[in-house]
Amino acid sequence: MTTVLVVPGAWLTKAFYEPFLQALTEAGYDAQFAEYPSLDPEDPTAFDCHADSKAIAAVLRPLVEEEGKDVLVLMHSYAGMPGAAAATGLAKTQRVQQGKRGGVVGLLFVGAFVVPEGLSCAGLQGGNLPPWILLDQDQSVLTRDKPSANLNLADDPINNFAADVEGTLAQSLTAHSKPHATLSFTSPQPHPAWMDDEFKGRLASVVLTEDRAVPKEAQLGMIAATQQPWIVKELPASHCAPFLNRIDDTVALTREILDKML
Repeated sequence: MTTVLVVPGAWLTKAFYEPFLQALTEAGYDAQFAEYPSLDPEDPTAFDCHADSKAIAAVLRPLVEEEGKDVLVLMHSYAGMPGAAAATGLAKTQRVQQGKRGGVVGLLFVGAFVVPEGLSCAGLQGGNLPPWILLDQDQSVLTRDKPSANLNLADDPINNFAADVEGTLAQSLTAHSKPHATLSFTSPQPHPAWMDDEFKGRLASVVLTEDRAVPKEAQLGMIAATQQPWIVKELPASHCAPFLNRIDDTVALTREILDKML
């Protein structure tokens, strides 16, 4: 049984992804989830992209090194940065040559950032985060109380992330959103596994063609800039629709991609 480790986008809690995790389980996969210390932290200055990567690796490494599992790392949005770093050195192809069980069979980016080593998410966008990321905000943005420094929230998440999702269902975005440490977006990308030869032929992207947060052109541009071979599938969906009203499609694409990797 292949394990699918789901690594979330910024601002979103595990509860948001629970229906997708359940669908993966019903499809016969071992669904696992990694969380970030940069999500709603007490001290937002303490957690950057590297800290998030270490937290993901703390989930991923035991799956591979202790349990000998074959793992697909599925990354949504911001997860493409720390998730790719966490997989470094754990490629299935490499571990087979070393006579070891288990390994990361592939990296799957869903509307996700693909960022070169040393560059931040903000740096990839000319040094500034997009205006729909509200800086120095905590949950008080909803009550208009005093904002909190070094935290951020997404403005109008339903319109930016789920404009194609029915209203009641889309409300889960706001229900399961928390502030995120801005340092995650302004700190450099640790070495990403997609740069390594061991992952050639094991990189895949589900490009979300109706994405307002990370437009289709940006997704394709990041992929092309790696100069690596990719398995690319397109899904006519907004940024969060793959985990809301397009869950069955996302599971089907995950299976299709895994079949090409295994």
